[in-house]
Amino acid sequence: MNNNLIYFDEPKLAFGYDQTSEDPRDGLSLFGPYEKSDSHSVQAGVIGTQTGIENYAEFVKRLDKPIISNSVQRPSFLGFESIFGVKWQSKPVIERVIDDVALKDLLSISNLQERTYKVVNLFLDEIKKVKSEEETDINVWFVVIPKSVWLKCRPLSSSTKISSSTRDEVLAFQEGQHALFPEIEEQLEEMSEFLDSSSDFHHQLKARVINEGVQIPIQIILETTLAFKDKYTETEFEDEMKAHLAWTQSSALYYKLSKLPWKLKDIREGVCYVGLVFKRFEHLTRKGYACSAAQMFLDSGDGTIFRGNIGPWLSENEKEYHLDKVAAKDLLTKALSAYWKNNGKKYPKEVFIHGRARFNQNEWDGFREAVNDVSADTNLVGVVIKSSNKLKIFREVEKQDCKYGNLRGLGLIVSQYEGFIWTKGFVPRLNTSMSLEIPNPLRVQIVRGQSKIHQVLQDVLALTKLNYNACIYGDGLPVTLRFSDQIGSILTAIDDMENELLQFKYYI
Repeated sequence: MNNNLIYFDEPKLAFGYDQTSEDPRDGLSLFGPYEKSDSHSVQAGVIGTQTGIENYAEFVKRLDKPIISNSVQRPSFLGFESIFGVKWQSKPVIERVIDDVALKDLLSISNLQERTYKVVNLFLDEIKKVKSEEETDINVWFVVIPKSVWLKCRPLSSSTKISSSTRDEVLAFQEGQHALFPEIEEQLEEMSEFLDSSSDFHHQLKARVINEGVQIPIQIILETTLAFKDKYTETEFEDEMKAHLAWTQSSALYYKLSKLPWKLKDIREGVCYVGLVFKRFEHLTRKGYACSAAQMFLDSGDGTIFRGNIGPWLSENEKEYHLDKVAAKDLLTKALSAYWKNNGKKYPKEVFIHGRARFNQNEWDGFREAVNDVSADTNLVGVVIKSSNKLKIFREVEKQDCKYGNLRGLGLIVSQYEGFIWTKGFVPRLNTSMSLEIPNPLRVQIVRGQSKIHQVLQDVLALTKLNYNACIYGDGLPVTLRFSDQIGSILTAIDDMENELLQFKYYI
């Protein structure tokens, strides 16, 4: 088995002037972003309490200057405009102040779902007002929330339960049974809405903004984060963490301005990667059902989201999700159609479908039928990717202490269809490990179609470098699976989601 242990070189990223680097922070500092922005400035709208808006202004002023760090792992930040060539004014184009007293009153509501729904309303109403009343050229919304919203509007926050009799009344109303009095019907309608929505502020706000057709990406951030403080202890960050936060927020913002900060350098042309998303509904009317979706990432690195059919996709053992043939065909047809439309009316040469469970025959027949129906000469490959704790590699060095551990990029070929890849581990460029303990590898299996396992492992490692939401050296998971839970939570955050914005930037 040791004869099959190999090392994959760190994938290169492309930046401005077609220059390359393996670390996005190095590349951005030296060469600037891969795609230059058409906009000369960030046209931001900000919603928050008076404290939140003041923290936003101070945060932007701080990011306009260098933040020096002595850490190799979290390098210095040179200033937003210096790196990206775009001005970011501390005074936003639009400010909307949330009343502290009104917010405090809503946060005192005892039921978690009602509390979250009404707090989201408070912020969402301001976005809707701007959309309907003002002619403005905003390209991003910053929603700044106090720590109290984060603590009280998320799953497992304290909550009182709705009585069973009240739930029965709501279910009867949802099934078409009318109340005797209009005011009672209004109460049941409002209760129906919040009981069929997520108890997570972040996911519900994102979902409802998308459903309102607001085509402006949202950045949700805590007041304490803008003050460069830890959200748990509220202690001020050290300089290296301030630099890290500046890098993370800046790369996410630049991506939400519709430009790529970087892309993979040596990805093969005409290849796309599709990650499957499943999320079970917890709402009254959708109990036992799950939403399916797909994330498609092109060779450019940009992503697109496709919402699939809702159905009883959970397997009998309640551990895996599987589509039927019709739903599988519909989902991949959407992805192929979008690729054809945006790539010179050509279909991809190869499509790699990434999932966490083996594809059953019905699913695969549906995927194959989607390809055959458009007469695409596309090689379709099904890949299962899971973190595995059943294989550990320990590094032994004779006559000296071993301080470095296993390398990120190690791979183990088991067969022509199976291998392991270590996406975490020691990184020479950073002179540290990306894992606090002996890292677990990703187990990668080609379960449908034909491809070379060496190529598939190399692709998986490369896809760990496309997390624009966190400007880091590399992630532990490929981007096709990294955000699947969050995207699923947003797609199921409300029961009646109709508008669907396809671009990945609206979901992160």
